[in-house]
Amino acid sequence: MADKSQIEVDHLAVGLTRSPTFMGINIRLFFANIVVCTLICIDAHTVLGIPLFIILHLSIAKLSINEPDFFSIWVKSFFKTPPVLNSHFWGKTNSYEPW
Repeated sequence: MADKSQIEVDHLAVGLTRSPTFMGINIRLFFANIVVCTLICIDAHTVLGIPLFIILHLSIAKLSINEPDFFSIWVKSFFKTPPVLNSHFWGKTNSYEPW
């Protein structure tokens, strides 16, 4: 009979390797969201920054479900795989594009 083995997960080690989150999203994105929405409220003299904050927060939370560092990975992909110099010759294709 085959023995079903379980993979042990050390929850302390997993927690130490993840980025800090606040209200379900990366703490940097949370404070960036607050700053942008506050500046919109101040500049436009309206409270429309509050619903914008909620919409942005929910969309970031949806993207953060699988990977809390999705934004930093997404930004790094632009620097690590820039468009090639002969992209005008090949059209809109980029063989180095990760997606």
